Amino acid sequence: MSTRFSIDLAHPGHVADTWQDWFIGPQGRRRWVIAAAGCGVVLVVIIALILPTRIRLSTDVSAIPKLRADLASLEGNLNVIRADLQALALEAKRQVRWAEMLNAFRQQIPATLKLQKVEVAAAPATSAPAPSGQAQPVGAPPPGAGDLRIEAVTPLRPGPPPLIEIAQFMGGLMKDPTVGRRYQLKSWEIKQAAAAGSQATGEREQLLVLIVLSEKPR
Repeated sequence: MSTRFSIDLAHPGHVADTWQDWFIGPQGRRRWVIAAAGCGVVLVVIIALILPTRIRLSTDVSAIPKLRADLASLEGNLNVIRADLQALALEAKRQVRWAEMLNAFRQQIPATLKLQKVEVAAAPATSAPAPSGQAQPVGAPPPGAGDLRIEAVTPLRPGPPPLIEIAQFMGGLMKDPTVGRRYQLKSWEIKQAAAAGSQATGEREQLLVLIVLSEKPR
């Protein structure tokens, strides 16, 4: 029987260790302990680096549904605020427009006329069409949406009605840039404001002036 062995030429008198001797040789146990300790240290370092990140990632993932719910709630509140701001902006524009209109009325109206009412006609209600074979009801058409209705009174005095003052008032309104760029004259009429018996004692009889301005198409 023959035994194979290796000779270490770099160290005369010393038999070279094989790779099996590294594990099972006299120093094998100590080497195993050192290798195990090194692996343990590496494992601890890896766990210390990965575990906090894993925990933080899990926490962030679990917080996503709540963040989405908060975002949806904030979006709802933002939409409400945006709608309120739009409504406030429209109301502010309406107030400014009415202030300009009333200022134009105050500048153009003669002393003989007294404004009673200035209003914008609402949109007419849409009526259902009449059944086939039946005629549509005939009546005075309601004022169109955007029509400006002006009511004023003037005292009845001897002579012809105060047509000159009314014509000057309407002409001044149409020439005013605030009114003229948006409205045009649609109709006007003069009629008795009330019956003679309803007037108070000593009060002069009044004439009612109705002026309707229609909004210009944009």
